[in-house]
Amino acid sequence: MIVRAATIDDTPAIARVNADTWRTAYRNIIPADFLANLSYEVRESNWREILLNADNTGDFACVAENDLGEIVGFAAGCPERTGKYDYRGELSAIYILEAYQRQGIGRQLVREIAAKLAESGFNSMLLWVLADNSACKFYEALGGEKVDERETVRAGVLLKEIAYGWKNTAILIDSSA
Repeated sequence: MIVRAATIDDTPAIARVNADTWRTAYRNIIPADFLANLSYEVRESNWREILLNADNTGDFACVAENDLGEIVGFAAGCPERTGKYDYRGELSAIYILEAYQRQGIGRQLVREIAAKLAESGFNSMLLWVLADNSACKFYEALGGEKVDERETVRAGVLLKEIAYGWKNTAILIDSSA
């Protein structure tokens, strides 16, 4: 498995991983008809825009490739978006195809995002995750502490999100995982 910086050429694969992972991760959380209608094209356009504007926004992404060179996961980071928390960086997205989960790829992607944030002077990080997402256990296992909760609407459904934070991302970067 190789983790590397994402490029514009990766946006079709990032879009596919993003949509396909939503369909599996949120299948019992978000209505099935909404998930079935997720568009690769719309997601590709969104990710292309994010990567094209990265120099102005501080956003960045990395991808995980399997041994065949196929992108099977990705993560994105940025400066913390709300400005209301005591965390400088944010893990804004992390998605791994279901068949590749529980193989250490998530840890590698989190480490890469934390390291890139640290290079930019952001030595703390938070992320938002739906409270019903099983990934909450993953973030807790990585040492994430619950920072806050909020309500959000996705696909017309009122849901709860949890913010997990790391006051010092060195624990993520220096881990042997």
